[in-house]
This record gives sequence, structure tokens and C-alpha cells, in this order.
Amino acid sequence: MPSKTKSGVKSSRKTEPRKSEVRPSKVKTKKVNLLKLYSEMNKMSNDAVDKEVIKRFKIIIDTIEEDITKKSLLLILKEPKNVTVTDFSDSLQPYIKHYLFLIRRNKRTKKA
Repeated sequence: MPSKTKSGVKSSRKTEPRKSEVRPSKVKTKKVNLLKLYSEMNKMSNDAVDKEVIKRFKIIIDTIEEDITKKSLLLILKEPKNVTVTDFSDSLQPYIKHYLFLIRRNKRTKKA
């Protein structure tokens, strides 16, 4: 409703929309499969280089649009020798390669 100012002229007051009416323009989806891979990598990290790679992987997870499928996640976790890295997007390939490296390194340290 217009209100009168001191001079007697009517002015319309701009109202802000209610919080319930404001909808975010970009809906964030949870990337459950990528986050599981992230947590597995975090468990196997040993040094500062691993921590830095994992930190960058988390940033990629937050910015990327799509998630990997459950089937491909299980393939990475259960059968890492059968993983074809080129099946994944270019932004995820280095991190999947690093996960495969972590698995090989942990197997080597267990044998020694």
C-alpha cells in the first residue's frame, strides 16, 4: 500500500519477498557416490600430497554437475584392476587414477 511522505506525496514502498517465496536458482544435488569415493581416499591417505589431492577432489565434487553411477563406484571400490579411467569425465580422471595408485601403494606396504 502506498504511504505518504512528509511532503504529502504518495510513494510506493518496495517490499522484499518472503524467504519462503525466494527459490534458489541452482539446486544442489548430493553426489553420494563421489563422496563415498572421497571418504575411501581419505582413509588411505598418508602424506601431504595425498591430502592436497583429496582437498582438490572435494572442490571438484562440489562444483561438478553430475555424479558417477553406483555401478561404476562399486567397480572402482571392489575391482580396481578392471577400471577403465577413460570412461569417466576428464575432470574426474586424475582423482580416480590417484585412488588406483593409493590402492596399489597400500598393497605394497602391506606385503613389506
